[in-house]
Amino acid sequence: MDSLNADVTWDRLGSIAQLLHQAAAQVWTDADAAAADSPLHDLGLGVYLAHSRASALLPGDYERPDVDSLPDLEERTPLQLLTDAEELTRLLPLHQPDLVHGSQLVIDLCDLIREARGLGY
Repeated sequence: MDSLNADVTWDRLGSIAQLLHQAAAQVWTDADAAAADSPLHDLGLGVYLAHSRASALLPGDYERPDVDSLPDLEERTPLQLLTDAEELTRLLPLHQPDLVHGSQLVIDLCDLIREARGLGY
């Protein structure tokens, strides 16, 4: 990947990680208020794992942008955050060797979106 395209790709992936971090925080907050057997715990774990997968795809020396770079994160629902993250994956060059595991991230996001919709998010 050339340097310019790499920067755009890593920034996009960094934004995906930010969106997933916020979605995980919101789902876990809701899960903490729910019953112990609530499916929100499963959703929260899934979102957290997707966040970890996105973060693992970033180069070790990548500096994450400020949280302020993505406006109104706290005002979006977990479903909106997941959908926004999935939309950003559409522009990732998943055929590149650095992103060989990015396809699994896309699959995970689609599953999480389906699960969140099923839970009424």
